[in-house]
Amino acid sequence: MDLNRFVIDFIRKKNYKWMEERRLDFVPLLSVFLNQVLDGKSVFIITDNQRKWYGKYLLNKINNFNEFKPQFFPFYMLEDIVPQITYAKHPEQFDMIEDMLNVSFENYIFWYIGQETPLLKFARRKPESFYWIMDNDLSKNFYLKSTDIFLDNKLINLADIVNKCLNAVIFAEVEI
Repeated sequence: MDLNRFVIDFIRKKNYKWMEERRLDFVPLLSVFLNQVLDGKSVFIITDNQRKWYGKYLLNKINNFNEFKPQFFPFYMLEDIVPQITYAKHPEQFDMIEDMLNVSFENYIFWYIGQETPLLKFARRKPESFYWIMDNDLSKNFYLKSTDIFLDNKLINLADIVNKCLNAVIFAEVEI
């Protein structure tokens, strides 16, 4: 089954109506992201301050002992590895962090979730990364509104979709 069909079937099964039309924007980005994960790249989740809870939620959702997966995925909260990133503002500071990541991790991408911040500029250094940017519809980005009263529910829905697609890809139920 192709990824688009898999996502639409899952959306309909879970009754995530808001996502039906948005899937056309989401699935191509998700496909690139899943290919990166399958290629063995580590994923560093970066969030703005308002969505720190969501980054932790994603990690627990994706690497969960209660769901059978043949492996844990190399997903990390960047702030847990490099707490100084919260205070970084200048290009030289980001250069030092990037150098450290390059030494420590062979291949990696970022998954940025939140409003436009200096951390987004840092994440954009890896153009093949996964971006869910609030209030700014940039290219190669899944656009969400931070003022949406259902935003938290939508983020939880998106975590379900990504998690289900990761499982399906690992078990070869889906082609990307």
